[in-house]
Amino acid sequence: MDRPRDLDLHADAALPTFLVERYWPGVDLTTLRARLPGLEAAARAMTEDGTSVVHLASILMPVDEVVFSLIAARDEAAVRAAVARADIPFDRIAAAITLLPGRVPDRAGGPMS
Repeated sequence: MDRPRDLDLHADAALPTFLVERYWPGVDLTTLRARLPGLEAAARAMTEDGTSVVHLASILMPVDEVVFSLIAARDEAAVRAAVARADIPFDRIAAAITLLPGRVPDRAGGPMS
């Protein structure tokens, strides 16, 4: 099994976070690995264009054919635009509160203190 890269959920702590839910029949690790660079490229391009979007992490649940992605962005519209640009299917985008050891969000979905 691959060792996960260091996860930095503090990368854009000033931005709200959103959970992108994908119920994706047939998805496997190979498919996800092939598609996530497109999401990361879309996020970088949008950031370069002045709309900050950061793909923080994704979780694959292969038995359930589900992928969850955590994305930091100014609003849901920016997340939708990034996902559309990447041409990756999704079923739902919801504001999310990320709780990390020793850090508590100041407000729902907002920056952490």
